[in-house]
Amino acid sequence: MTTRADVLIGVDELPAALAAGAQLLDVRWNLGEQPGAGFGRYLQGHLPGARFLDLEAVLTGPTVDATLGRHPLPDPIQLGAGLGALGIDPARPVVVYDEPGSYAAGRAWWVLCWAGLDARVLDGGIRAWLASGRPLETEEPDVAVGEPLMLTTGQLPAIDADGVAAFDGVLIDVRAPERFRGETEPIDPRAGHIPGAVNRPVSGFWDADGLLPSAAELAEKLDLPASPGGPVESPVAVYCGSGVSAAQAVLALASLGVDAALYPASWSGWSSDPGRPVATGAA
Repeated sequence: MTTRADVLIGVDELPAALAAGAQLLDVRWNLGEQPGAGFGRYLQGHLPGARFLDLEAVLTGPTVDATLGRHPLPDPIQLGAGLGALGIDPARPVVVYDEPGSYAAGRAWWVLCWAGLDARVLDGGIRAWLASGRPLETEEPDVAVGEPLMLTTGQLPAIDADGVAAFDGVLIDVRAPERFRGETEPIDPRAGHIPGAVNRPVSGFWDADGLLPSAAELAEKLDLPASPGGPVESPVAVYCGSGVSAAQAVLALASLGVDAALYPASWSGWSSDPGRPVATGAA
């Protein structure tokens, strides 16, 4: 069973981890921003020694099928080539970070662990680093470009649309309530949610500074069925708009020891298939 320390690392712990050989990746990205905007912020200032990991180019596969979502998973060849170009050593742990409200670090954590790497997220990201009084740098580190990594994906649970349709556990939709209820849909083909889903907006899982709250507070926000004083009783699966913020929710669940499955295509994939039913209103 995973613990908070298995998936998150604090800013006070990070220097020792880096000294021991951990590799640091900056994965700043926000939905709807211009391509390259995250890299631009990286060049303006990043944690010392961090390399930039492009979510769209490395952590997302080509969008050849709308039912696979706006951010489909990369295949092992694409992912291995992208990580090799950054000089990543798969035998050493990786720490990823972003900025509050981004959710990109959660996606990076999930994809890296899904591919068999040892990864953790910096709790609070770059804001927590700055709040601790530590410096940034603007120079890109020298990277010894390596060969493409040979990766075996499938190391974390994922579920496809057919699996979601037959799912007999707790299906969590982490989008904003108004999108869940079908009152608005600014991006995807249809408004609403997958029938049977419950709404737990991921924006409420972290505080304003991007820090994960205590286990007790997080469990209260998630409100999952559990045995008295015990673990969650039902299987859990999570989706969002396109599989990015849902990965952040899987990270939060993992910090509580809940092994949740990710539906990578999420609402963008489900709503693109006219044969899939749609529900509206509150759960």
